[in-house]
Amino acid sequence: MYRLTRQTTHPAVWRVATAIVWVADRKHTLMVARNDATGEIKYFLTNATAEPVARILAVAFRRWTVEHLFRVAKQEVGLMHDEGRDDTGLMRHLTLAVVVLGFVAAHTERLRGKNPDVTMEQVCRALNVRCAILFRRRRGTGAIQHTSDVIQYHQRRNKQATRSHKKRRHKRVT
Repeated sequence: MYRLTRQTTHPAVWRVATAIVWVADRKHTLMVARNDATGEIKYFLTNATAEPVARILAVAFRRWTVEHLFRVAKQEVGLMHDEGRDDTGLMRHLTLAVVVLGFVAAHTERLRGKNPDVTMEQVCRALNVRCAILFRRRRGTGAIQHTSDVIQYHQRRNKQATRSHKKRRHKRVT
């Protein structure tokens, strides 16, 4: 039994069974993981047979985190907004987008110390307003207030969703 705690939504307990299988004359480890609370089943096949099961599971369950970061990068920092004609421009654009995403992630972690409910999307919105002020774009207080209201709305909504999710999960477990 393995407890995965570094997940984005909640810690989960997964029961895992492993078996050695041969695929195309190569040794692999097949893992079947079942969530105790929800009954969800996931299958993993790896050729890293020397690695401990706990490490393989930690890597396998990081998939959602990576997908979430790509979604944030596409929506918030313009990862897919390149209209260049050559590979050099594309690589510069992708590099800049990843640097911006790292900057946003660092600020998100810093702000989570003060407010644990802040998300990367909210930090992006706040940084957009801050950049507009720094670069002296003509942006009235109405736009700044609107962005602040949107961030506060999302924080309230996320808190309510978390409470609701915990209630529903508690009912399933008991």
